[in-house]
Amino acid sequence: MRIRVKGGGHTSQIYAIRQSIAKALVAYYQKFVDEQQKKEIKDILVRYDRTLLMANPRRCEPKKVGGRGARARFQKSYR
Repeated sequence: MRIRVKGGGHTSQIYAIRQSIAKALVAYYQKFVDEQQKKEIKDILVRYDRTLLMANPRRCEPKKVGGRGARARFQKSYR
């Protein structure tokens, strides 16, 4: 099996690989095996780790004007 991943760090790439393998397994069961076994394997994977089938939607918040980062503001001086 050969898998190529781009972007992110090492840990993110590992999570992407394991998620793609789990999704491919479920898709295989849906296409070539019956629906009952697909549901069983999906339940097993979700019980083991929910992130195997559902991606984490959190992303980096963009930087805004008036500070160093997304939420940090420049210090205000009164004198």
